[in-house]
Amino acid sequence: MGGHDGGMDTSPTPTTDDAVGALLTAAAPPTPPIATERAAGLARAVAQDVVESDRTLAGRARRLRRRHKVAAAGAAAAIVLVPTGAWAAEHFLAQTGRFGNPVANPDFEDRSEFINLCAKDFPAYVRTLAPTDLPAAPGKTWDGYAAGLAEQWAAGAGCAPSAQADMQSTSLRLDLLAAASADWGCALVWATEDGRTAQARTARTAMLDLDAAARRLATIEGSVGTQDPDTFLANSRLPQWVGCPR
Repeated sequence: MGGHDGGMDTSPTPTTDDAVGALLTAAAPPTPPIATERAAGLARAVAQDVVESDRTLAGRARRLRRRHKVAAAGAAAAIVLVPTGAWAAEHFLAQTGRFGNPVANPDFEDRSEFINLCAKDFPAYVRTLAPTDLPAAPGKTWDGYAAGLAEQWAAGAGCAPSAQADMQSTSLRLDLLAAASADWGCALVWATEDGRTAQARTARTAMLDLDAAARRLATIEGSVGTQDPDTFLANSRLPQWVGCPR
């Protein structure tokens, strides 16, 4: 034992293990207090990123689900509203996208589309059916025929809000041709009575052309509605005839 300044050294003598620990402690770099805070902050940041990532994925999933629902609804609407390319090109509310079945109903239906007489754009649709390559009767226009017949058809169907009454497009076309044929028949009667040969010949030709167009459309016998000029002229001479007032 030794002393300094006459006093005794009372500090404990380190053991071998304590000496090794002291050496390791002395050799290790000091750990600053901020390291613990930085680690905690990093952990919080990682946790926040995970939460935000989860929220983002959940949000994307919700958006994808919504988008899928909209797409599915759009596809369903497309099936209902746009069943054919022709329908899509026309895009009238009056068009139902349903077509006749002549196999099931041979005496009543052809393959043409069913048209809703009560649709708000029905008159506009009827104008597209007018045979504008054929002449309208004197003093008449195809737009006039379309408007008048559309009004008659809708009135006859008793259309009310949200109501629907269907007729095949072939029948609509035939009625347009029949209306013009009757007016040309009256033109034939008047021209014949007045001795106007050229006008009578024009009326006769127009009636034949309208009748031929109707027969190309009609697949059901007796449904053409157009008039033969000679038959029309003969009927006009019968006592019970009430048509063609001047």
